[in-house]
Amino acid sequence: MQLVVHVPKIDPPTHLAVCEATAAAVVSLLADPRAQPDGEWHERVRRWEDGRIRKVVRRARGAPWRATEQLDQVTVDRRGAQVRAFVPGPVDAVPPELAKLQVAGTDLEEQGEPSPADDDTLCIAATPRARMSTGKAAAQCGHAAQLAWTEIDDARRAAWVAAGLPVSVSLPDRRRWRRLTRTAPVRVVDAGFTEIPPGTTTTVAWFA
Repeated sequence: MQLVVHVPKIDPPTHLAVCEATAAAVVSLLADPRAQPDGEWHERVRRWEDGRIRKVVRRARGAPWRATEQLDQVTVDRRGAQVRAFVPGPVDAVPPELAKLQVAGTDLEEQGEPSPADDDTLCIAATPRARMSTGKAAAQCGHAAQLAWTEIDDARRAAWVAAGLPVSVSLPDRRRWRRLTRTAPVRVVDAGFTEIPPGTTTTVAWFA
């Protein structure tokens, strides 16, 4: 799955807002009627889910950002952070509008604050034990949201969709992180291809 973050020169989004928007974008695509069994995206999404699931976070602004709108995608805006999630496809067949966008180096200076959480909010915590760029952290939050989507029951999934798929991402201290890794039902362990060592627990997730 290709994901593109809109990073304008003036007034860029915060790190946490991008992480929340990315997580919401991933599940928004999975929840989209076009990704359902009778939808036009279903077969491509199913092949991706059945194989090795990867997410690539890119960034864009201006004309390159606008050019991606024509592709099969959903766009999510959370607290000024705009993220597009594109229907997954083979890594050797990325559309040129996406392939030319930069992957590495997406790192935003302002951390920001987590969104408020209520009963239908997916809470995601990112590890304090490893430094992750905004792009890397956003991808890990997307993984956590996807795992939560697949593991919850139909009633919880319907309630989450009805609430607008709210997500709150936080950066806990080490003490709280240790507790969360023992109690949170969703845990993402990274393969270690970029930025961090393999086997690192990057994010955990739970419903408030």
